[in-house]
Amino acid sequence: MTDLVFTPPDENTPGYLRRQKQALKFMQSLQGDPTPDTIDGMVEFLVQFVTEPKDDEQARDALWDASQAQFDALLKSVLGQGEDDENPTE
Repeated sequence: MTDLVFTPPDENTPGYLRRQKQALKFMQSLQGDPTPDTIDGMVEFLVQFVTEPKDDEQARDALWDASQAQFDALLKSVLGQGEDDENPTE
């Protein structure tokens, strides 16, 4: 399994409202009946914040291998709700 380092955006990162809208949409869809397209979209959304591995394909694979707890922490960190925003995968 590849180590995954995730660096969420901070309060100075441009695109705040776009990220918030997209992250909220994903979180709401997970509470309902998510589709395969929803999951694909979440991976593509989150991969932009993966700093290790640097290769995009390896980063996607690492996200696909994340646990539910890790994935939830990643989404929450993008929303600014994470406990450890530096690296929610640890």
